[in-house]
Order: sequence, then C-alpha cells, then structure tokens
Amino acid sequence: MPHIRFTVDADFVVRFSFDLENFALKRGQNPAWFLAVTVRIGQIYAYLVLRGRALNEQESLFEAMDSIDSSVFECYEALFDPETDDWNQSVQDLYQGQIMGLDVLFIESIQLNANYRGKGIGAQVVRETIATFGTHCGLITCKPFPLQYSNWEDEEHIETRRQPGFEDKRLADFARLARFWTDLGFVRLDDSDFYTYAPELIQQPGPASDIAPSPVVNRVPRGRRRRQFR
Repeated sequence: MPHIRFTVDADFVVRFSFDLENFALKRGQNPAWFLAVTVRIGQIYAYLVLRGRALNEQESLFEAMDSIDSSVFECYEALFDPETDDWNQSVQDLYQGQIMGLDVLFIESIQLNANYRGKGIGAQVVRETIATFGTHCGLITCKPFPLQYSNWEDEEHIETRRQPGFEDKRLADFARLARFWTDLGFVRLDDSDFYTYAPELIQQPGPASDIAPSPVVNRVPRGRRRRQFR
C-alpha cells in the first residue's frame, strides 16, 4: 500500500504525496528461499483545491493559491478569473458550461524510477489518483513537464543546451509527455501549458480552438498578483 502524507498549505488547498511501491522477491540466506520485499518505485505530488468551500465561506481562492508556490499559482492562472475566482474564458470555451463540480485536483508531478517507466504504471497511477481524490472535482489538471528539464535554463547548463541535438530531444521529450496525458483523456487549454480532464463527463471535449475562437486570457503579471478591485 502507498504511504500517503497530507499537508494543509492554505485553508482551501490540501497538498498530498504518496510513495509508489511494488513487491519484489529477494533471495534469502538459503538459495531455495525467497522473501517478498517492498520496493519504492516512485512518488506522486498533488494538490486538492477546495474551491467549493472557499466560495461557501466567501474567501479568496486567489489569495489561497497565490500564497503557496509558483506552480500552484500557475494552476490558478490557467483555470480561474482573478477578479471573480470563477472559471476563466479558456475553461468556459472548452467545456461550454458542462462542469458542475467546483473543486480541482492539480497533479503536480509523478516520478517513477527508470526501471519502471514505459510499463503502463504511470497511467495506472493517474487513474487511481483520480478515482481516489478526484471523482467529486470539477476538473483534474496538470502541466506536463519532464522533470529532467526543471533547471535547464540555469547558467550551469548552458553548455548542455548548446550541444547538437539538445533542442530536438527536448521538444521530443515534451511532446512524448503531452501524448501521455492526452492518451488519458486530458485536453490542452488554449493559451496555456495546462491540460484538463473533467471526471464527470463521459465524453471529453476536443481542444477549445476546435470549438470556438478563444480570446487571449489576460494573465496577472508576476510581481503584481494581488487582486485589483474596481
């Protein structure tokens, strides 16, 4: 069984992580004996955003998600209107008012040890995570990003970036990860690197750009995040 850890980062945002484990056989002292041992094969990190509770208590989801870290605030930017905490235009264009749930499950990252990749385990983990934590959510969301490129813009990696073929490999890695999520039914939001999935819908929509033109979403500039009241 996975070990699950919960952290309440804000009144309406619950961060959780759990270890992914597998059973393996290990030879005992007697060559004829084998022991069943638990092997840690990866970890998943996610946030449960309790938007329904924030609305009921008339509290600012903007402030709650802005107070945690940049990835959570980027999630807010991708999904919500900073003036109202309602779904932004990109989400409304994509789902055409079909989303009834209010909460959001943000799957921040999934890490699998190299020996367990390419075996369908990642897809199984996503499905189990949604079944456990996301069935009552309006949206499940993620930002596909290969973790090996987390610091690729740093000065210390400048020589690596200049190597022949690096950019082609980087683009291929990003495309491969995007396909992983689209194969699971996730759809990319217009004007965003975030992908979404509505668990209450039997048929997921196509990209919003195929449904109706989507206006450019005016993002809150970094460093000027605070809500502006009129």
